Amino acid sequence: MATFDLKKQLTIHDRGLLRQLLGNEPPMQTIDWDAMPRNNIAPLIAAWEAMDDAKKRHYQVILQDVQHLAEPTGLKVLIEELEWRHPDKLPVFTAQLGTADKALWAFQNASDAFDAAAIFARAEALRNGQQANIWNSLPKEPIAITPEKISSLEHQIRSYYWSREMRGEVCKVHQYDRHDGSQYFFAYLPDWPDKRLCFDEQEQLTPREDAYAFSNAFVFEPSLGTVELIAKGGKKVQKELRRAFCKSMLGIEVDDEDPMKPVYQLDQFLDPSFFFVTETNERIQDVKLRRVRIVPRVNVPNIEQIEFKFREATDLPSIRSFLATQLASMQLGFDQISVTQAGIQFQFMGNGDRKGKTMTVNVSCPNTCDLKSKPEEQEMIGRACFVRWGIING
Repeated sequence: MATFDLKKQLTIHDRGLLRQLLGNEPPMQTIDWDAMPRNNIAPLIAAWEAMDDAKKRHYQVILQDVQHLAEPTGLKVLIEELEWRHPDKLPVFTAQLGTADKALWAFQNASDAFDAAAIFARAEALRNGQQANIWNSLPKEPIAITPEKISSLEHQIRSYYWSREMRGEVCKVHQYDRHDGSQYFFAYLPDWPDKRLCFDEQEQLTPREDAYAFSNAFVFEPSLGTVELIAKGGKKVQKELRRAFCKSMLGIEVDDEDPMKPVYQLDQFLDPSFFFVTETNERIQDVKLRRVRIVPRVNVPNIEQIEFKFREATDLPSIRSFLATQLASMQLGFDQISVTQAGIQFQFMGNGDRKGKTMTVNVSCPNTCDLKSKPEEQEMIGRACFVRWGIING
């Protein structure tokens, strides 16, 4: 998530939406909202400063959630919640000019969708690196939620963290359903106590010792029979939490097995009918195949694998023609090789005279890809393309 800049946030929003949010506060009633210039919010800043601190904190929290949901991942979740809860409001939502105004409008006109999206977007933001893993082979039916099951899960999680790390003396689990049938479980526990400097009511810096909450998330997909663990500590921690979840919520004991990994398929690059199809809203100017590694599926003396790197101007038909010639020299055809690695370059559209960004993604079969290391917006676009192109095979 981008750094929160309150002044920038107040500047970019539609004045009518800001007035709806803040206009009832006494200091804000002195503002001539209609006369305030677009790029001069000095009256708004002065009125903000005149509000009491509690009110400032209240609206800062709202605007931080608005900023979060205005980002690509958050906006996607927000749209899904609106489609599910308030499909009749989508035309007005879509009519808002900017993503920030869309999110603020949703807060004021579809608060239940906004609140749910804010929760789920936080989970989406944690799905990176070693914080998330998925296990399958679970019952393919929704969990019937009961207070007893929630209490059991709280006890299991609390026992795990306290016995191994001496933290998490208490645990509270909150459960939410998503429109697609998935069931989310957020487990909140106190972290180790920490001392931080805070301003007291007299505006003096004072050290405060507190046990700040940390959270884990469990995402159960009934249609797939999978559970995703979003928790720091990697597979070692997640395996234990998975065991606790399955015992408490599903009433089953599970073996200590490794999580699923994405499976990638690259042989379609050899198909003459394959092209890099993109969507207009992805703002992709061009996609190029910059590198491939091929492995013969039959015995070829002295050759285990071959890697080719291509110039940026080389298109897919030219690459396939070149590969066919190289393979023919070894008496091989496309049906006798597998593509096991690829480097795929995305060229995004620019803005005016400014050249667009470039992203190169490296994929290796069966389950290695560096897409997760890319910026959030580019990762989302890349993942959507990989599904469309059949690269993600499971």
